[in-house]
Amino acid sequence: MEKISVIIVDDEEPARTNLRLLLQKDADLELVAECGDGQSAIAAVEEHQPDLLLLDIQMPEVSGFEVIKAIPPAKQPHVIFVTAYDQYAIKAFEVNAIDYLLKPFADKRFYEAIEKAKGFYRQQTHQSLQDKLQHLLQHLEQTQTKQFLRKLSVRNGAKISFLKVEDIIWIEADNQYIKVHLATTTHLMRQSLGYLEEHLDPSSFYRTHRSAIVNIHRIQSLEPYFKGDYTIKLDNGKTVKLSRHRTVGLKALLNW
Repeated sequence: MEKISVIIVDDEEPARTNLRLLLQKDADLELVAECGDGQSAIAAVEEHQPDLLLLDIQMPEVSGFEVIKAIPPAKQPHVIFVTAYDQYAIKAFEVNAIDYLLKPFADKRFYEAIEKAKGFYRQQTHQSLQDKLQHLLQHLEQTQTKQFLRKLSVRNGAKISFLKVEDIIWIEADNQYIKVHLATTTHLMRQSLGYLEEHLDPSSFYRTHRSAIVNIHRIQSLEPYFKGDYTIKLDNGKTVKLSRHRTVGLKALLNW
């Protein structure tokens, strides 16, 4: 089989070295260029017209997504995105079947992504690839413009107080109400967990089961509990259940 030409794009030299060493172990792949920034990546794609791009997302000045937007549709290669953490991107990749590597990743995960890329290279039409990339970019543009709650209002008689969302440790359902737990106080609000799950920043707040949302920055530790469930210990000493079917999302958030 003709070798698949590859360009590595990452602003961190150790990351590029790791990707290069992994690529060298696959005889089907040929590294044609390495780039440390998005602008040089655009130029390298124009020059080499690679089959596959290993593309970092978080880069200064020109991000991975901006690289994709700058490449003419007829010259866009297959893409494996590389990211330390980007929840919206992960959701979009899963929907559109474009693979990604979540740093730090194991060698096995790298080669799984490579095999998936080979499958696209052999079987998918170029138009199919373009459709997937366009759907991805549209999804990202929609989600990145969404505004999340920065404060919650709490009414006590005629008085209205405001809570900064970063001060929230966790939120629990209580019949038709919710309890919002801060370090030293708890506030009762007539609101639904579903509403808050949708309107709080998902990079900071995660619904661990049907009755609780936690601030992931306040998680101290996790311990196995029963049949795939976990117990989350928060930094105020409280414990909250993590249902087994919700572990995958939290693993992505915490690089667990």
